[in-house]
Amino acid sequence: MDPKKGYLLEIGEKSLKLDGKPFYLASGEMHYFRFFKDGWKRRLKLMKDFGLTAVQTYVPWNLHEKHEGEFDFSENLDLAAFLELCDELGLKVMFRPSPYMCTEWNFGGLPYWLLSKKGIGIRTSDPIFFSCIKRYYERLSKEFVPYLSTNGGPIIAVAVENEYGSYSDDREYIKMMGDLLRELGVDVPLYTANGWEPFKLKNGSRKEYWTAFDTREITENIVNAHNDYQPDKPLYNAEFWDGALQQWGGFFQRIPSDDVATRYKASLEMGAFINFYMFCGGTNFGFNNGALVGRYEADKPNAKNRYIPYITSYDYDAPVNEQGEPTEKYFACKRILKEYLLSNGFEFGGTDEFELESFGKEHLQKIEDVKLNRSADLLQNINALAAETKKSSIPLTMEELNQDSGFILYSTEIEYTDDAERFVNIFGLHDRATVYANGKYAGTYMRDSDDEPIKFIVPKTGLKLDILVENLGRVNYGSAMYFDKKGICDYVKIEVLNPDGTIYPWNYTMKTGWTNASLSMENLDGLDYTKSARNGLPAFYAGEFDAIAGKDTFLNMRGWNKGFVIINGFNIGRYWSIGPQETLYVPGELLKEKNTVIVFEIHSPKADRTLLFDDKPSLDTVERPVFDTITANLG
Repeated sequence: MDPKKGYLLEIGEKSLKLDGKPFYLASGEMHYFRFFKDGWKRRLKLMKDFGLTAVQTYVPWNLHEKHEGEFDFSENLDLAAFLELCDELGLKVMFRPSPYMCTEWNFGGLPYWLLSKKGIGIRTSDPIFFSCIKRYYERLSKEFVPYLSTNGGPIIAVAVENEYGSYSDDREYIKMMGDLLRELGVDVPLYTANGWEPFKLKNGSRKEYWTAFDTREITENIVNAHNDYQPDKPLYNAEFWDGALQQWGGFFQRIPSDDVATRYKASLEMGAFINFYMFCGGTNFGFNNGALVGRYEADKPNAKNRYIPYITSYDYDAPVNEQGEPTEKYFACKRILKEYLLSNGFEFGGTDEFELESFGKEHLQKIEDVKLNRSADLLQNINALAAETKKSSIPLTMEELNQDSGFILYSTEIEYTDDAERFVNIFGLHDRATVYANGKYAGTYMRDSDDEPIKFIVPKTGLKLDILVENLGRVNYGSAMYFDKKGICDYVKIEVLNPDGTIYPWNYTMKTGWTNASLSMENLDGLDYTKSARNGLPAFYAGEFDAIAGKDTFLNMRGWNKGFVIINGFNIGRYWSIGPQETLYVPGELLKEKNTVIVFEIHSPKADRTLLFDDKPSLDTVERPVFDTITANLG
């Protein structure tokens, strides 16, 4: 960033000014951390071509301080480089530095290690929590304060927390967050984003902050709520929802272009400044997807709330899709923005391209029949993979093992006492367990599911019990976040069955004597491929493939069951045969001419152990359910 004269965003009653000149805020959401660094520019360029004047982005605390006191602003997390690029392209920045961001991201962007602190009050004025934020913000401010508009940079406003009115009522905390930003040199306007209900506004904002709304569209109710709470500032829709999120096992709730365009036009005409959420779809690479304790949109009325993890893709059905292509929605809304700006005396800074046909698919490639000719059995490689192994009386959680994500293997021995049939009962399972008895697959349990009991009989020589638990993503929204530790959070009980199949009622015994192996899956260098995969057991499958460097592709996992994939040492995310996501996006920035791929499969691999890299995505394998009219309206 070249040294420039500082300038300030002036917020009037109905309008905005920058450096004393009228400014129209047309913005869109793009998260730098959901892309490779070299993929930023083409997406930001599409935002500029659309006619946007600003980009809004979150900052993920749990990536920048993954382990307490260790900060990372390198490579794809180079925040300063992202801000520099925004400035270079002439895009202002509405900056959301967290600490909490939701965005269907693991733990809403909070770092896992907060849950290890006894008595901590997450997202409150609690001194333990706030001391962690202060230390982080002191480091984070070095990356973004130089890019404030008052220092000649692109950041024109900075957000205070996010949707806090939907979480709690600690209004002192919101003040403390704003005061901390001021102490660290943030002298541009502060803003908040909340729902429009009075209690959310009162708990989640303050009158001195510009109060924005996160909503599907601007309605009369929202206009009235705004006028009652903050009539001296203009309406800002900080999250105009133009698409939809996706969860494993549910359908992709795509939002038609004409619906979005109609709502966009109506919201503009209500006098609101609009931020598209999302404008650029992205990817929850690695294990970074979040989860919800709620219900699927596809559920029938009165379905029970339960734990539901989000998928790897964050395409969101956005105007710019996951692979960085403009969609029909992009051009439909672009026309509306141009018409609105020109008819209201503003300049339109976009290009004159309004047709999808002008954008080709030359950046995509297809690679067929990639053979995975090596394999390594997980259970026989634990010593090489475990970051830490601890013995304990009852199972330990990931937090107790200083582990963020991945898996834990719990192992114990059961001695023979009688020939009665038994089953494994796991209390506090977070989130999915596959159970093995004497080295053979016995069954699977899923959190909040009524799964069939996993039964066994202990042989006279005894039984080795292994329970592999996968962290499917930390809850990212609501009070359930606070209670979402991972692994086995309570205890394991070995239930005894009577001869008639009923449960023996006088067994209050919990199983003790566990070995806990922490499997973050971050380093696979120690895998021994001479210990090859066994049928039905979790294993790694490895191979090599040629590609055109720089061209995107989609890894189609049809025929595989459940696991994750690593390409050239980078975890591109989870796959799961229940859908709706069938392909994993592989950015061209990751690919070289010669590449390595490792697939971790929990159950059974595709029969021929091959992979297909396709030139198109597959994100819609689950069909939208058909209910009757009454049910659909209620659901």
